[in-house]
Amino acid sequence: MSGVVMAAERTAGSRTESGAAPVPVRLAAVYLPAPLPREGRIAFWDPAGEPLPTASGDPEELTVVRRHGAGVRRRQVPALGLPLAEALPLLVRARRDPAAHPATACWGAA
Repeated sequence: MSGVVMAAERTAGSRTESGAAPVPVRLAAVYLPAPLPREGRIAFWDPAGEPLPTASGDPEELTVVRRHGAGVRRRQVPALGLPLAEALPLLVRARRDPAAHPATACWGAA
């Protein structure tokens, strides 16, 4: 188990144009719940800390809690948020992609 916990907060920013690049499958995916499950979102973030590509999605900040020695540390990381309907094609594609992050592949198999 990776020992990662996340929380998200939407930040100001508008959606990118439809011609933007798709979200890469190498990014980790996390489900962000909503009062109605169908209104939940999928946030994609890079555990390696690389800058996010210019892609479709709403910019968000995730608070990530990761193992650090014998304890844990939290930090905020940039993420791209997508509604479930927009994230579903990426997740399905990631299910069998060897370059996909394990969390993204797992959500694709769910």
